[in-house]
Amino acid sequence: MTESAFQALYEATNKSLWSYIYKLVNDTALTDDIFQESFVKLLQAETSRFDESRTRAYLFTIATNAVRDHWRKKKRERNWFESEPGTELLARDTGHAYESLDVHEAFEQLSPQHRSLLWLAYVEEYGHREIAEMLEMKEKSIRVLLFRAKQKFIEILKTLGITSTVNNE
Repeated sequence: MTESAFQALYEATNKSLWSYIYKLVNDTALTDDIFQESFVKLLQAETSRFDESRTRAYLFTIATNAVRDHWRKKKRERNWFESEPGTELLARDTGHAYESLDVHEAFEQLSPQHRSLLWLAYVEEYGHREIAEMLEMKEKSIRVLLFRAKQKFIEILKTLGITSTVNNE
């Protein structure tokens, strides 16, 4: 990839990619790390055969996989922490309570997969086929999972009392 092509891609994607990653991990420093790692991996990959939209989709795939790697690592660390004696009280005292009636909070209650699907479909406005390619899944699976993600989001919004603008399409 030429320097000018990279710069153009960076300018076109930096805000949306950073926002996408942040919505998944909810941590600024971690978002910055994954964001940078995604562009480095893109530069290391052979992308000369891709057009601009395919390169953008590939960049989001790289970021999604990096977030998944982070979650796997975090899960292993949490499992280790919870298996250590004397950590039950600390874990109970630092539990996450979602008390805000904010839509952002409702979004955060979704599973990482549901957040990712909703973000790619409705914020980034990718189609089912593009999302399937990014997440390395079948298009039919994306349709089903996206439907379930919307249903879960609506359910959470209703639970929080945010129902005036929610409709079941």
